Amino acid sequence: MNQFISYEGLPINFGGAHSVSRKSQKVTYEQTLDFLNLFADKTQPKSIELTLYESKKKEYSALKLLPKLTLKFGIPKTRNDGWLRTWTWNLNEKDIENGFETLELNNELPKNPAGPISLNFNWNFYFKDPNTNQILPNQELIPELDFRIKNSRFYLMLSEKSTISVWFALPFEKIEKYELEFIKKLKSNLPFKTSDKHWRIWKKSEKGNWTPRKIEIKNVS
Repeated sequence: MNQFISYEGLPINFGGAHSVSRKSQKVTYEQTLDFLNLFADKTQPKSIELTLYESKKKEYSALKLLPKLTLKFGIPKTRNDGWLRTWTWNLNEKDIENGFETLELNNELPKNPAGPISLNFNWNFYFKDPNTNQILPNQELIPELDFRIKNSRFYLMLSEKSTISVWFALPFEKIEKYELEFIKKLKSNLPFKTSDKHWRIWKKSEKGNWTPRKIEIKNVS
């Protein structure tokens, strides 16, 4: 493989994710599953996390919430990155409904720069053709440009301000009728609107280096 197409939504300098805050958290989750059922070879999340955030202005006590959440989900991982202290629980799929019930606590808590509570899903997958259910060939040949996101990735963070961050790596070495139709259907089934500015075509040099170039996909809708 000497070429592939990517979509990064959105890059870190644009806030790192698409906002979906106007939709209910359950609707966003269900729309995400609908998309993955159509386009992904697997819909089981790589990870599910519930995170409780410290109040930046001390408007609520996270410590008062900890006993109840620990009783329900076990001992959390604690992190202090110098901005906000957080407590995170790794969940199983059977815990998802309890996770959504816990999110409802946000309705009782003051707003916070992050959280106060978020339910986070991370999927890694290969793309499949939604018409045939066949996995698109040669995806294993696409270079892993960032070990943290793999190929491809869908990260959903449900909270007061829900966001979606994606990295799509499509094994297309050209953009003709099939590829255009695929991207058109992909865009129409996402739970957010893609940015026309963040599609790239990556080419491999003779020395084995991969270089991106912006491409226009704005006519595909």
